[in-house]
Amino acid sequence: MKKTIYIYSPSSAVRDRAAFRRGVARLKALGHEVEIDEAALATHMRFAGDDETRLAAIHRAAASGADMALISRGGYGLTRLLDGIHYKAVARAVEKGMQFVGISDFTAFQNAVLARTGAVTWAGPALGEGFGVARIPTEQNSGPDEIMEACFDDLIH
Repeated sequence: MKKTIYIYSPSSAVRDRAAFRRGVARLKALGHEVEIDEAALATHMRFAGDDETRLAAIHRAAASGADMALISRGGYGLTRLLDGIHYKAVARAVEKGMQFVGISDFTAFQNAVLARTGAVTWAGPALGEGFGVARIPTEQNSGPDEIMEACFDDLIH
């Protein structure tokens, strides 16, 4: 079943744009529709945009109606945003079936959403680190981890 995945960047800036493109291409090859947030590739210092830009991206993800909101990468910066998140909007999106998925400092978001609303989010791959890894033709185990892909498939279906 085709799912819609919304890609957004609430933390560090995407430094490896080739991995970002590969990740999007792999998700599409798996049969998913991919929507990319307008600020997904923004940069402000080491962040994926200033705090307001990244907060707006979280809120656009929640309002998108996608089946999943997947972070582009982890890193640092989400803890700076916790006081500005519209938690009720995130919880409503989760109630409607959206899965918020990520790793790294996304854990701060997950814990805040759970503490403030009781809504459940998911630990899982980020776009670049999970789906955007390069395939090296000479290495047998290159490219995305098969177990990660299988677990992701279980989660999204």
